[in-house]
Amino acid sequence: MSGRYYIEVYGCSLNHADAALAAGMLEAAGYRRVETPWEADVILVFTCTVRLDSEERMTRRIRVLSGVAEKTGATLVVAGCMAAAQPYTVKRIYPKALLLSPANPHRVLECLRRRRSLLHEPARPKTLYTPPPRIAMHGRVAEIPIVDGCLGDCAFCITKLARRRLYSRPLEVVKRYAEELVRSGALELRVTGQDAAAYGVDIYGERLLPRLVEELASIPGDFMIRVGMMSPDQLLPILDELLEAMRSPKVYKFLHVPVQCGDDELLRIMGRKYTVDDVRYIVREARRRLPGVTIATDIIVGHPGEDEEAFRNTLRLLEELRFERVHVAQYTPRPRTRAAAMKQVPDPVKKERSKRVMEIVQRIGFEEHSRLVGARARCLALGPGERGGVEARLYNYVQVILPEGVEPGWVEVEITEATWYDVRARPTLMPLEGS
Repeated sequence: MSGRYYIEVYGCSLNHADAALAAGMLEAAGYRRVETPWEADVILVFTCTVRLDSEERMTRRIRVLSGVAEKTGATLVVAGCMAAAQPYTVKRIYPKALLLSPANPHRVLECLRRRRSLLHEPARPKTLYTPPPRIAMHGRVAEIPIVDGCLGDCAFCITKLARRRLYSRPLEVVKRYAEELVRSGALELRVTGQDAAAYGVDIYGERLLPRLVEELASIPGDFMIRVGMMSPDQLLPILDELLEAMRSPKVYKFLHVPVQCGDDELLRIMGRKYTVDDVRYIVREARRRLPGVTIATDIIVGHPGEDEEAFRNTLRLLEELRFERVHVAQYTPRPRTRAAAMKQVPDPVKKERSKRVMEIVQRIGFEEHSRLVGARARCLALGPGERGGVEARLYNYVQVILPEGVEPGWVEVEITEATWYDVRARPTLMPLEGS
């Protein structure tokens, strides 16, 4: 098989990793990537449906790409979470689409050869496959998917319907792949998963994320490791070991721990398996043992069961713990989830509460980043930023925007400006103390 393929990817880092795997399979079979769908024999779109606005964006895009496929005779393959969780929606838009579930991106050639959708889990899971480094890398950044699926069953989550089982890649496979990426020039390895803290439970019978981080940090080379999102209940049993592993100078001092809300009763309704005090403990220990650590979290506003008291508890928690980064999302009902059948919070209330949360998030983010203005630091320049300039990271993963023209690698800088989301800096030629 050979030909030309076009690919679009939306959503989380796992989706991007799955897309890279599918692209690697196609290129190994002789396919060549093209820049527009009009040039392609095969059009792939890796979809996200985590929220209603994501679903609406995907349906619009599938309609456009199906129109192209009809005119050119190309095959449209719809992959990602929407293909698995809402196949009926995709088929209603374009009955000719081939569907490829998140469990099957490595079987894209089989899907095309047999002209049939692949929605069921394979006997040989994708955990045994990795994409070529040149495809997996975005500039000098590479994502390493270590675990797919999770051990939770949250009331609001449609992703659970698409990524049903926990699949961990064997530790030796992950390390060997990381070595290839470093040899290929990767400066930042993003260890990612739906819940990175659950890594290893399915194949080793225990959580092995701390050991994996230690193994990756032992790889020779000048690079940094970012550990991805971890659910608090899965992180707690390995917190001590992970914080110790993160003391390595090759690991960003960064934790992404989604709390979702600041009220225990609402956490119970959501199906979350931890308490607010559990999160307080994680934050306290991380800040005690990793000075300067950045802690990111997620907040859902307007989930069913969120009364004014529960919402105020969330505001209090944000003020108390002062998370350096917060992703705020208004709850939207997702089909086939428990929360969709519950009594809903009115949209105007959700919008007003979301505004109040964002005011706190932006104020605290600006205050925390403003403390860095005037400081001199060493940061890792990675490549072009999404909004211009060059993106770089401090040791604690705070985003730094540098002037155009700065080459990838370690740069000594002076921080000159702060926003709630990042800081701006200029390179300095004077040596830093201890460098």
